[in-house]
Amino acid sequence: MKSSISNEPFRQISKRCLRCYSEQQWYGEYFLFEYSQLQDVKGKNILEIGCAEAGLLKFYHKKGAICSGIELSDIRFSNALLLDKKKEIDLFQADICDPTSYNKYIKKKFDMIIMRDVIEHIDNKKIALENIFEILKPGGKLFMSFPPKYCAYSGHQQTISSFFGKLPYIYMLPDIIYKKYLKLISCPEKKIEYLILTKKTRVSIRKMQEIINSLGFNILNQSKWFSRPAYAFRFNFPKIKNPFSFIPILDEVFSNGVLYLLEKPKE
Repeated sequence: MKSSISNEPFRQISKRCLRCYSEQQWYGEYFLFEYSQLQDVKGKNILEIGCAEAGLLKFYHKKGAICSGIELSDIRFSNALLLDKKKEIDLFQADICDPTSYNKYIKKKFDMIIMRDVIEHIDNKKIALENIFEILKPGGKLFMSFPPKYCAYSGHQQTISSFFGKLPYIYMLPDIIYKKYLKLISCPEKKIEYLILTKKTRVSIRKMQEIINSLGFNILNQSKWFSRPAYAFRFNFPKIKNPFSFIPILDEVFSNGVLYLLEKPKE
């Protein structure tokens, strides 16, 4: 009976989301912990924006950090609550672009904020980053990753179940043709809406660089990946940086993931 109760949350969550939860923990342990340059996290305040199932925060909690997570999606937020049975993480549903949605939850500044593969879904990226800057401590770090606008899978079409939907760069078709193609391969209407919206909110490396510079962040690290770190978990691929990252246009086209480690200037 005891085992049945402890496994109950897992039975309520899809296999895909449970795999995401495992990936989130893996990403913390095997990549982000070292990349973030913040190894002594005991007692540090860490916030993840778009935390999904909060597996990454679970990893940092085990390291002694005080963890908080913002999630906008109803399903992912519900998953996070179910998986955080002991209520070790401060979870709340809010929109980083709307301070009125999170002001009542956030009463402190953070040592590190994580926004992993989220910024590309946000329409007003500058507002989101301005709000993040405000809730970071002086000297606090922001880790941010995203697939740049012109890379092979910036349209997130890899999430389509059909093989023919996963073709690289196919999202670059004009919307009217892309929609017809997606219908032809039996892509659900709701999924089509998501894919078209994702096309509209993508961001290039250059545009992101402009926003970062305008807000006054210090750039501690920027890396452009052909085979991004998460692919090691998903596909058992080696981590490979983009060999053309120094060449304009080719850095956008062949970087399937761009990672930034930013710092709010110390006072």
